[in-house]
Amino acid sequence: MTANETVWRSLGQGKAHPSDVLNTLIEIDNRRGLVGLWGLESELRDALPRLRPQAQALAHAWLEALALYRASYYPEGRLSRLFSRFLSKEPQAKLARAS
Repeated sequence: MTANETVWRSLGQGKAHPSDVLNTLIEIDNRRGLVGLWGLESELRDALPRLRPQAQALAHAWLEALALYRASYYPEGRLSRLFSRFLSKEPQAKLARAS
């Protein structure tokens, strides 16, 4: 079972143990990194209006856990430095046009 399936199964059951939530987020992070965490968050946000009220409350808890996990393991300073490295690269020299 994939980590995303674990999330959806917990929403279907209407319960999630905190250690299961943390283990699932760690598994997603290890397999797909920050992109996987953002993907799960996007899936949850898109599905939120279609969920029943009890599942919506649990989905909000998953979203909060995702936000706290990202804040803990991917501090904004590290991401800012990474993005600034990409943006501050020297532009590549323009190639001469062939006539």
